[in-house]
Amino acid sequence: MGLPLLLCCAALAFALALYAAPRPDIYGRAGFSRSFLDRQGRVLRITLAPDGAYRIFTPLTAMPPELIEATLLYEDRFFFRHPGVNPLSLLRSAVSMALGGRRMGGSTISMQVARLSGKFSTASIPGKLRQIWHALVLERHYDKDEILEAYLNLAPYGANVEGAGAAARVWFHKEAGELSLPEILALAPVPQHPAARNPLTSRGRALSQARARLDKIWRQAHPRAAGQGLPDVPLRVHGPSELPFAAPHAVDSLLAAPDLPQGDIVTTLDLGLQRLLERQLRRAVEAGRLWGMDNAAALLLDWSSGEILALAGSADYFNAAIQGQVDGTAARRSPGSTLKPFIYALALQEGLIHPESLLSDTPRVFKGYEPENADGGFRGPVSARMALLGSRNIPAISLAGQLPAPGLYGFLRKAGVRFEHGPEHYGLSLVLGGAEVSMRELAGLYAVLPNRGVWRAPVLRRDEAAPEPLPLLRAEAAFVALQMLRAPSPQGFDRTPVYWKTGTSNGLRDAWTAGIFGPYVLVVWVGRFDGASNPGFNGLHAAAPVFFSIQRALEAQSPPGAPADPGANADGLKVRRIAVCAATGDTDLSLCPEPSRQTGTWFIPGVSPIRDSGILRRILVDEVTGFRQCRAVPGHTREVVWEFWPADLRRLFTQAGVRKPAAPPLAPECRDTDAPWQVPGRAPLISSPKSGLIYTASLGKPQKIPLLADADADADCVYWFAGARYLGRSAPDEPLFWQAAPGVTRLTAVDDLGRSSSVRVVTESVP
Repeated sequence: MGLPLLLCCAALAFALALYAAPRPDIYGRAGFSRSFLDRQGRVLRITLAPDGAYRIFTPLTAMPPELIEATLLYEDRFFFRHPGVNPLSLLRSAVSMALGGRRMGGSTISMQVARLSGKFSTASIPGKLRQIWHALVLERHYDKDEILEAYLNLAPYGANVEGAGAAARVWFHKEAGELSLPEILALAPVPQHPAARNPLTSRGRALSQARARLDKIWRQAHPRAAGQGLPDVPLRVHGPSELPFAAPHAVDSLLAAPDLPQGDIVTTLDLGLQRLLERQLRRAVEAGRLWGMDNAAALLLDWSSGEILALAGSADYFNAAIQGQVDGTAARRSPGSTLKPFIYALALQEGLIHPESLLSDTPRVFKGYEPENADGGFRGPVSARMALLGSRNIPAISLAGQLPAPGLYGFLRKAGVRFEHGPEHYGLSLVLGGAEVSMRELAGLYAVLPNRGVWRAPVLRRDEAAPEPLPLLRAEAAFVALQMLRAPSPQGFDRTPVYWKTGTSNGLRDAWTAGIFGPYVLVVWVGRFDGASNPGFNGLHAAAPVFFSIQRALEAQSPPGAPADPGANADGLKVRRIAVCAATGDTDLSLCPEPSRQTGTWFIPGVSPIRDSGILRRILVDEVTGFRQCRAVPGHTREVVWEFWPADLRRLFTQAGVRKPAAPPLAPECRDTDAPWQVPGRAPLISSPKSGLIYTASLGKPQKIPLLADADADADCVYWFAGARYLGRSAPDEPLFWQAAPGVTRLTAVDDLGRSSSVRVVTESVP
């Protein structure tokens, strides 16, 4: 009775220990690969697990039933009937080895999962006993389906490929559920001898014999199935080196993100569009090498959703000479003039302009800053639309200075642009690209315009929790600003409307083109990552051709019914088309009654300005003397409309060979200071001395400062005063020199019709 009791106690102790054993991690320390997929499920890249293996978690429900059945038939046909250990299989294996026969596998699938998850050796008897114990513990805590799922995710399938999901993708470039029966019968025997049966390198009899053996077993289990000849079906086997490596910059950026989940990561990319974008960049660089272009980047965005459809951070990811692995879409660069559309959009929203409002492109000084245009010249009077399309700097800076706080800086901050400094650091240079932005930020900004003023953060993952959409612009202002960007391509062969803007950074280091067409926002950059300049790095001549080559390639493959024009529909918006005077943008058509002198523009009722420019004025002309009269005299005066251009604009007209006649002189009686009327027009604009500058004067040698003011067209001269002291007079285009003493002086310019302006001048003495 002693031995049976002892055995019963041992069995009870074993059962209690098994019951008390903690729940193990069925996958142990095994990590999994990440599979990056495009929006249609096509593989972009498969990464290695932390231990260097390709291991893709695939749920049992995604495995083909044939693979599950073939694995059980070959590995453990009694899997669902034993408790984790098959004593008969172990005994048979032990007897075969003792008699000197070939080694027969006695391990069940549960035992193999215990070994694979525990990463321990089973070559010795203690190791085998440990494996048996862990298999029983697994069976205690997990059901059969969970154990089978773990096996199919951990089993070795040759080389560093583990798990059926990884085997399907690496060896056959398929999902596990897409495997054919011949492929399944080739994979199922591999885990027994993964080195000898490697699907890629096995050229001997090992794998073919195993396939034939499994085929025989399969035909016995399925006598009516057409299984004959399955081992002889040729298979197209790939290797790990043939795995896809698409959209490398996008995948790299996702891998760098914190808390990236394992398993399948579905991106917003479209592999077809990605390849198109990369192909066009390569062609552009090949064509541009003659003039020094060796790199470019581009990003394609769906403006309605904010999803990034294609992203190429450089022209060649593998070219170290151009630092190809740097992601140009995330790099922060000077955007040049590509931010100007948002100045105009904010000005439209504030009622400062409509598209045909007249702006002045003449030399100006802004707090000591004297900007120039890229072409070194000035165009004089120009409509807001043409000033934007022509990237004129003075009008943009002038409008930015009129925007209420927080102005352009605040708008960009709300739209996700990250600044290193506060608004006072950038000042007016922000208008001209003085702050750095990324291509992704810029694409998000441009999507605001077709999105009716709503900003959405660009996203790269389908499951990414993006910030809530944020209204940044009034819908009408966004729509009209979009219309202002519509222009033909440099070649002028567009089938669909394109809304676009170029930009060139200071020093010719970055060339940009950003625009909207169909469902897309496209941004293109041309330059060098080391910041070297090149005379060819101009937005119009370097980036725009690349932009339009991509645009036309996309247009050619657009499916029927795709959105053709994001700016075509103004339904629901409080905007309308009106006629204005073409020369000035004035809404009073009585100043330009002839249709030939009118043009159409978009107008936001209740917001867009209706004030006149003051250039077109009705005046009374004496029929006899030709003088301008201040009161109507029946039979002697007639009313005419005259153009009163300021002196600075008249000067530019003259330089361009355009004659703008001066206004008729006022009749002597109209200059009587007691006349019951006031002369309309613009006060003198002081261009020298410059506001914001500090002038110096040596002791005993007063500084001579030229006094210069641009007066209205009807002014004959300008009178100058330092405080209350009269200094002298000058013609509107001629300087008067003033000997400035040290100190602060209020300088005033008064034209001969009584209109005045002043400037504060600071002069310091130096030894």
